[in-house]
Amino acid sequence: MIQKLLSIGSQDGDSEIIKQRKTFVVAMGAVMGMGGIVWGAICETYGYNFAASIPFGYTVITVFNLIYFNATKNFKVTAFIQVFISLMLPFLLQWALGGFISSGAVMLWSVLSVIGSLAVYSTKQSIYWVILFAVLTIFSWWLEPHLVEYRIDAPRWVNTMFFVINILIINISVYFLVVYFINSRDEKMKEIEQKHLELEQSQSQLVQSEKLAALGQLIAGVAHEVNTPLGAIQASVGTIRSAIKTSVKSFPEVFEKLNDEEKASFFIMLQAGFDSKVSLSSSEERQARRKLTTALDELDIEDADEVAEMMIDIGIIEVAESYLPIIKSENSLQYLDLIYNQTEQCKNSDNIQTAVDRASKIVFALKNYSRFDHSGEKIPTNLGNNIDTVLTLYHNMIKRGVTVEKDFDIVADIECFPDELNQVWTNLIHNAIQAMNGEGTLKISLRKEGNELAVRIADSGSGIPEEIKSRIFEPFFTTKKAGEGSGLGLDIVRKIIEKHGGTISVESEPGNTEFTVKLPY
Repeated sequence: MIQKLLSIGSQDGDSEIIKQRKTFVVAMGAVMGMGGIVWGAICETYGYNFAASIPFGYTVITVFNLIYFNATKNFKVTAFIQVFISLMLPFLLQWALGGFISSGAVMLWSVLSVIGSLAVYSTKQSIYWVILFAVLTIFSWWLEPHLVEYRIDAPRWVNTMFFVINILIINISVYFLVVYFINSRDEKMKEIEQKHLELEQSQSQLVQSEKLAALGQLIAGVAHEVNTPLGAIQASVGTIRSAIKTSVKSFPEVFEKLNDEEKASFFIMLQAGFDSKVSLSSSEERQARRKLTTALDELDIEDADEVAEMMIDIGIIEVAESYLPIIKSENSLQYLDLIYNQTEQCKNSDNIQTAVDRASKIVFALKNYSRFDHSGEKIPTNLGNNIDTVLTLYHNMIKRGVTVEKDFDIVADIECFPDELNQVWTNLIHNAIQAMNGEGTLKISLRKEGNELAVRIADSGSGIPEEIKSRIFEPFFTTKKAGEGSGLGLDIVRKIIEKHGGTISVESEPGNTEFTVKLPY
């Protein structure tokens, strides 16, 4: 019942501080209301009926005030009424009993309201209640001589009893109020200390010395980014395993069918696939496929479109005369499939090497960060190649459902820290792929704009809600599930860009989120 009474004004969404303030006001009203009943009964016992009506009246007003609070949840009005009557009514009772001596200085009860105001109002606002208490006390001093005719006619021991009751109860009450405030303060301090400790523990994982301020751009996102090359390795290993199984099964059958001329052509095409460095965008790939299909049709090649698609996958975009024995064979698709499986193993091995190199750099940096010297000079870097390196790491994730559209101007190299910029593109591209759930369009452009190079990375995902857009660069802020991100990715990106003297901004709406990075050129 007590717990229910203390929570009558509580609402969903109240902060802990507001809950404590509401509970305090209700508790103060309840305690002093009971005190009103006691004082009313004492006064009534000794026949001071008019004086008894004042503490009884206090209790009645308190009851109605709490009923009002329960109905309206209007804490501001309820708190003011409760503090005001708690301050005024002891003075009224004192005047009714004939002044300081006759009442046993019952106005001391007002001290509870003054102290209690600290739990409801700010310290600045509480000063006004202290001033009012002082004014009423001085006024009581002035009024004392004029209350002679109203002074109660009671034995000395009754007056003494009033003093004892007031001094004893008020001092005990003040003690518990002070204890309450001290405990509240100590709880807050413990909470702050705990949060501070948690923050220090989190920071200690990333910061061991001032050197980490320079190195943090590379290592702080390790936990988040190390899964990227591992994922690329895992996907490549799976593709290689599948290709090996298919090749082992197909080689004997294929070589039984190949004549000498076809064998020579087979190995020429296989070597061409191994040597191919062709990297086409989706639109370039479609154009090359149409051109190759047309050329094959002119040679009366059966299944020209399928043959063209397989040659593109191998990395061959033109028809050479040395390829004709294979592509004109009635088993051309089987031969090309075997060539594709062989070249795919080579390409995925290259992907693994790239991923291993990236993972090795991250692990090496993490392992040696305490003695890492980041005072080295910037080196000339081609940003297009820099971005392509990251796209290579994500190749297996991108090709499942993401169309990459690149629009790179031919620009001279830029002086920068390439490993750190790799971290920037890695975070932005990874976030873009996640935002699209692995399916959509990823647009990346590189342009010279005045004295700056502008890199724009846009995705067709659901967008960033307006209410959190201003917070996405805050450290430890993340919308991802627990374990999926530390909330440091974009903070690290921002620090790297600022270190290069550049800027990063974002514009977002459903279907188009674009991050723009501008670097001094």
